[in-house]
Amino acid sequence: MSQLSHKTSFLPRLSSDQEMASDNDTSATPRAAVLRDGYDLPVYGLANDHFYSLHIPALTCIFLSLISAIVTIVLSFRKTPRRAFFDWTKSERFVVYMAICDGGFNVAHSIDHLHIATTKNHVYPAPLCRFYGVTLLEFITAQVLMVNIVAVNAFTLMIFNKQLKFGARDWRLLLWIFGLPFLLSMIALAAKQLGPNGSL
Repeated sequence: MSQLSHKTSFLPRLSSDQEMASDNDTSATPRAAVLRDGYDLPVYGLANDHFYSLHIPALTCIFLSLISAIVTIVLSFRKTPRRAFFDWTKSERFVVYMAICDGGFNVAHSIDHLHIATTKNHVYPAPLCRFYGVTLLEFITAQVLMVNIVAVNAFTLMIFNKQLKFGARDWRLLLWIFGLPFLLSMIALAAKQLGPNGSL
């Protein structure tokens, strides 16, 4: 113990003011920023004047896709106006379901882009931002699952010469493409995983 105190006795002793200054001085060793939520992130594009070059192309693509989805639904119903929807062939119903998924995603995505492009800030209040997150997660996951169903149905039809059974009024299909994403979005919401990310 005495040897340790003898060795450390030659070290310069800082005054209390110097100790406080060294604690507050972060210029020598910068600390990593601790993010509490997405509101700590900067809004993409504002710092380097690329804000509108991000949102204008995005909104253009979104609205073109939304128009395509609407035209697809309208033309699908005009083609077979005298038949009930669930009397249509499976492939005809698939086209409508795909257009609904795409249209729902584009509506949700256009609203959040317009919100940020108008305010040049994150979406406030936070519950509105989380609502956008839920709708985006719902419809983008529904799109993915719908494409998955179409691919699996085509595979089973071509390889095994069998059709997938979706139940009366396609309830199994609708539960898969809309129910599962809703459950996942509620889990993400409960786990506080939804919020701003700088661009949405």
